[in-house]
Amino acid sequence: MVQTFYLPVADSLPLDEISIETDKTKEFRCSSCGAGLAYKPGSLSMKCPYCDTENEIPTELLEIEEHTIEEFPLAAAETDFGLGVEQKTYKCDSCGAIQSVDTKVIATKCDFCGSDTVIETSSNPNIVRPTALVPFAINAQDSKAKYLQWLKRLWFRPGDLKKTAALVGVKGLYAPFFTFDSQAESDWSGWRGTYYYTTQTYTTTVNGRPVTRTRQVQHVSWNYRSGHHSFFYDDLLVNASMGLPEEILHKIYPYRLSALVGYRPEFLVGFGAEEYTKEPWVLWDTAKLTIRNRERAACSTLLDGDTQRGLHVSTQLIDSKWKHILLPVYVASYFYRRKRYNFLVNGQTGEVQGEAPLSWVKLLALFGSIIGFIIVLIFLGLHLNWF
Repeated sequence: MVQTFYLPVADSLPLDEISIETDKTKEFRCSSCGAGLAYKPGSLSMKCPYCDTENEIPTELLEIEEHTIEEFPLAAAETDFGLGVEQKTYKCDSCGAIQSVDTKVIATKCDFCGSDTVIETSSNPNIVRPTALVPFAINAQDSKAKYLQWLKRLWFRPGDLKKTAALVGVKGLYAPFFTFDSQAESDWSGWRGTYYYTTQTYTTTVNGRPVTRTRQVQHVSWNYRSGHHSFFYDDLLVNASMGLPEEILHKIYPYRLSALVGYRPEFLVGFGAEEYTKEPWVLWDTAKLTIRNRERAACSTLLDGDTQRGLHVSTQLIDSKWKHILLPVYVASYFYRRKRYNFLVNGQTGEVQGEAPLSWVKLLALFGSIIGFIIVLIFLGLHLNWF
């Protein structure tokens, strides 16, 4: 599928006239004072930290065609390599994340898991350069404010959590993702069960005497059905990061992919970026499993009924395509009573999700209140029956 993105214009970009290019990386300088620049979140410009001059990154509408699945082994030979900006690369021996950071940064801990077993390594020159990215829309200070608001909204947490939680440095980085498009055509068949009831007469004993009573008995009427389901999956997002915790990452979704811009290294200046370490074929397998599970659920809905059995779904995926993109996320953690808790902030929407300690005192108090309420109801019921 051909998609439309805003792609920065390289030829007319004033930054290029004053950028220093070494091999396939660039260092961007301010047009006013010549100092190093950093991308300004929420804009399409790079801001000078010394004279505050904003160096605009012009954009134009450009259609970017995604790769077909058959191009997985060919894409590396036909696209640019690396991230196109001069950075240092560190690998965490604990979680396996490979992160690129500014050349001035010396990493002593992993931003993902907090491990201090990080070593400087060579960046993989063969990674396929991203097609597009979603720029940061909020800055680090905004992400800290979002974090404090998130702490206040948490339930059943220690009363002193908001005051004593010690925030560790917030790191903004671009996480690697692959998106997949595919037309799914599914043939399905199965048995739909519909409940119906009959009245049954039976005899029981009450106070030593036989009593005849009736009851409703449930039965199932089975009917065979078959059909077809067709659906186009657009930009199915699959995480290619080794460092980001999957269970937290999914909670800060969604990302508005309509805000994708064509990839330019300028957007990475001042931020880290993680290289993808999961092979594209593995990610495609994950996408196929997700699609087939969704197709099975959709076909089950079409089969309908009160109950089902023998549902068979055969799904064919047509015209499947992919692209490699980067998405913004702030990675951070805080300490509470000497224990580390991780959280993530969606760098586009500001959604915060993460780990937090539970207050067992509050949970036990709630449980006690519920038990007490049940006891009161039972007592009132017995009291009314006595009258």
